[in-house]
Amino acid sequence: MEFHPEKYGVLRVGRKCNLVQNDYVLHGKTLASVNSAKYLGVTIAHDLRLNSHIDNITSKANSTLASLRRNLRINSTSLKTSAYNTLVRPTLEYACTVWDPYTQCNIDKLEMVQRRAARFALNRYNNTSSVSGMLIQLGWYPLQIRKQALRLCMMYKLHNGLADLGTQQLMRQQRRP
Repeated sequence: MEFHPEKYGVLRVGRKCNLVQNDYVLHGKTLASVNSAKYLGVTIAHDLRLNSHIDNITSKANSTLASLRRNLRINSTSLKTSAYNTLVRPTLEYACTVWDPYTQCNIDKLEMVQRRAARFALNRYNNTSSVSGMLIQLGWYPLQIRKQALRLCMMYKLHNGLADLGTQQLMRQQRRP
């Protein structure tokens, strides 16, 4: 396997302006310093803010929704809902138990995608239509409520040992006399 140094970068995490600046060398190549990096599909910024990750996923979700709107000309609400649930919403919810936003600005960016999808699913684009009513008609909960439920499920799994974080074997070893 060949090493490609352009695919790697050094991410320094912290809120200080003067973070430690060391050069890191791997296989004779100096790695470039980056402000954000993707790890398992989640964009991690140097200041641990979620703005860049949320901008990335809303952009991707909006692009997918626009593609659906261009290519799915059938007026079937159930088909459009299935397309949204299959192709767009997983983008908005992937690993959300880790990165769930706390600022209203970021929450609104995510909710706007779902509101656009509700207009798409019901084919109602005029300004006088109530999007809240559309969401109720479709039976779609706000994304923030869905994320809260997913966090609660994860906490239940962690509490009852149903999710393995790799620490259970360590805890068993510590209990042995």
